[in-house]
Amino acid sequence: MTLLFLLLVALVGLSLPVQTAVNARLQHFLGSPLSASFVSFVVGTLVVWLVALPDLSQGVSGWAGVPWYAWTGGICGLIGVTLYIVLFPRLGGIQTVLLPILGQIVMSMLIDTFGWFGLEAKPLGLARLMGALVALAGVCLAVLRKESGQQKEHKESLLPWQLLGILAGALIAAQSAANGTLGGCLHSPILASAISFTLSTLLLCVLVFSRKGERVCLSRVFSVSRPWWTWTGGVIGVFIVVGFSAAAPVLGVGLMTVVSILGQLLSSVAIDRYGLLGAQKIAVSWQKLVGILVVFAGALLIYL
Repeated sequence: MTLLFLLLVALVGLSLPVQTAVNARLQHFLGSPLSASFVSFVVGTLVVWLVALPDLSQGVSGWAGVPWYAWTGGICGLIGVTLYIVLFPRLGGIQTVLLPILGQIVMSMLIDTFGWFGLEAKPLGLARLMGALVALAGVCLAVLRKESGQQKEHKESLLPWQLLGILAGALIAAQSAANGTLGGCLHSPILASAISFTLSTLLLCVLVFSRKGERVCLSRVFSVSRPWWTWTGGVIGVFIVVGFSAAAPVLGVGLMTVVSILGQLLSSVAIDRYGLLGAQKIAVSWQKLVGILVVFAGALLIYL
């Protein structure tokens, strides 16, 4: 049984960069990351409620005791996913995975150390601190390299986007913590995920339909010819949420996180190396590969 859940989490990890690539391709056809996020979240919301409906009745009793910060998962997820869509064409698959992983690690450590989102505070041990520093070194090794002339100027211009990548990961970690608190109050992590999807979709609805340019982009949903798989970003998102929810009680958060990160790294390398799902082909150097291995070693120190 444990082996099956390990395979499930590995598939979830592989799916994360795939979802980003699919949503980025949808942005290419619609011309707007907000409109692409809206389509993805609408599809995901419809699918996740099909899974969550059986838990709706048992979750009603816990609504009154939900703290305010447990409702913030939808906002964090909305901003995080939209940033992923914006960053993927600019940074490529590897950076769009590595930088958010660093953001997730930093935010998770802050949440654990200070007990944010109602979670029990845990002291920051030496192994976790060393793991974070190792992961940071790995990200720098994979992302930064010496270049000259025009390439150097272009590289420096990527710094704001790289910082946004770290922020995206931090927001996804915050979303997980908020949804975890909400799921505990409602006695259903799946129902919490459905509510998070719904809040994100409603906020996106206001943002998209209040702006003429976004309405024009959204009107291309059915009028522009594009591959069928550009519709699947929301479905993949539901698979990721449900997969994590199902595996966490069996594997524990530490083992699940490490296996997921391994899947994310392998998938991002394949997407960059072969230009999968309409992504631009980006050479994967030995320096990047070593950096990826160092990041994974840092995750092992932190979570195991």
